[in-house]
Amino acid sequence: MLPSMARRIYRFLLVCFCASHALAADTLYQGGDPLNSSNTLVSKNGLFTLRFTWLGSAESNSSYLGIWYSNDIQTNTLVWLANRDKPVPDNSGVLALDGSGNMKLTYSGGDLVDFYSSPSSTTNLTAVLEDSGNFALKDTNSGGQLDYLWRSFDYPTDTFLPGMKLGINYTSGQTWSLTSWTSDLVPAPGAFTLEWERDTHELVIKRRTQTYWTSGPLTSRTGFANFSLDSAPLDFSFINVSNADEDYIMFTVSANKYTPQHRRIFSMWQMTYEGNIIDDFTLRVYGGTICKGNNADAGCEKWSGPDCRSNMNSFELRSGSFGPTVPVKSDDNSSLSISDCKDICWKDCQCSGVPTRGNNANNTGCTFFYGNFTPDLSGGVGPFYIIVQPEPTGQVPSGKWLLIILAPVGFVSMMGLAGLLWYLRRRRLREKYLKELLTLDSTNDTPELENDGNKGHNLKAWELWKAGTPFELVDPILKESCSKDQVLRCIHVGLLCVEDNAMDRPNMSDVITMLTGEAQLRLPKQPAFTSARSVVEETNSSRPAECGSINNVTMSTMDAR
Repeated sequence: MLPSMARRIYRFLLVCFCASHALAADTLYQGGDPLNSSNTLVSKNGLFTLRFTWLGSAESNSSYLGIWYSNDIQTNTLVWLANRDKPVPDNSGVLALDGSGNMKLTYSGGDLVDFYSSPSSTTNLTAVLEDSGNFALKDTNSGGQLDYLWRSFDYPTDTFLPGMKLGINYTSGQTWSLTSWTSDLVPAPGAFTLEWERDTHELVIKRRTQTYWTSGPLTSRTGFANFSLDSAPLDFSFINVSNADEDYIMFTVSANKYTPQHRRIFSMWQMTYEGNIIDDFTLRVYGGTICKGNNADAGCEKWSGPDCRSNMNSFELRSGSFGPTVPVKSDDNSSLSISDCKDICWKDCQCSGVPTRGNNANNTGCTFFYGNFTPDLSGGVGPFYIIVQPEPTGQVPSGKWLLIILAPVGFVSMMGLAGLLWYLRRRRLREKYLKELLTLDSTNDTPELENDGNKGHNLKAWELWKAGTPFELVDPILKESCSKDQVLRCIHVGLLCVEDNAMDRPNMSDVITMLTGEAQLRLPKQPAFTSARSVVEETNSSRPAECGSINNVTMSTMDAR
């Protein structure tokens, strides 16, 4: 498989080669020269190119007919494919508009795709690559009317361009929706679709027909309830048409004074094979990987899983590895995407996780692991999609999982109790010292007050944290079965909860967010009880001793009469 950079260079060289063999214009004429692997069509504004290209691994000889953004040299972005699930097995592909008015894609083995068959004899058909990126078949006798005989915009693949529709034509029964690729190298229809829901008037991402993400209702010309495309460098506008003939959504863009010159009308949405919708201009991402099945924020939809999974379970991206003795099962089915692999693992109560890539050359197929996962905090190994589940999995006794869940609560409680005992002892010593002052007795307990207040409370957690070995706090029995990342996070949060300054300590809602999230935590400061504060200041020859305060409450010195 070619690395990502090598694939880009490979495609860039292919673009350069094809550009030097372009047809004279943007039009394919009836009975004229066909389009083959040696030439291209280019729209009048130069933004779009129609040509044959090779996709997949370097070893693949399959070619496809597609439309590309001509000026997007870095990624060489593909916006439409004529034969996404019917690749040409060699470079013999030909797109022709014959004398009978039929437009079809053929190759050395026969017909591959029939785009249009004329019901009557005509000699005035043309196929034009328009400036919008639409490839359209027209009858020149129609006087330039917008009634197309066929057009690529009616058969979108994974890309939504300005002027393209998502929705339904009630008269013809034509539906418009996006469908993801199977993998980043296989353009065949994959697991995710983007559809227009005409009843609720919102965009919906589905995974194998199950609702995955929703945009919420259209609220303005620039956005929906769950997202907006209002961006200064380019003016967006959504248009919803709903009548007896059709119901659809489309968007338009126009340049303004902030738009870079080289991207005057460069905008599109693409659906990735992981289920993300990416706006190419703003680089914003919607749906897809932010939705884990158990969250309902940002438009994500919850769905029920098997009894062995709870609302606490989810796939998390983790760096690490499975041991050599962990059972493994593979499925080489080339129609399975990484999304399918995760779904199969999710429904298998014994499955622990899957790799982030398939086990075939084109990143399809699945590998399933059934056992303990060893995290790698350096991030240099993996990554894998791991099912994070605090419930029994058959590998870990339920009692141990319960201890892992209760560990942070117990740790925080222990810290709080230690702090309370320290405070009570300090208070007792202060009262004793004050009593001795009132009776004019000498105080011999000053050293105890100054130095003994922390005996028994210099907890091991802080010392191990400073030494970089906090994991030693864990019971050795649990070390092999618990998640090291989760335990270290619990210890980290526990130390934040007992900081000296109460204003620095998180509240309980923050604690829950910290324990269940993945956000970077700030470093803890030294806990309040790891070193005693001096409550008696040394006296000098000209000043009597003063009693200090451990809680910032002023205490007056009392003189006996």
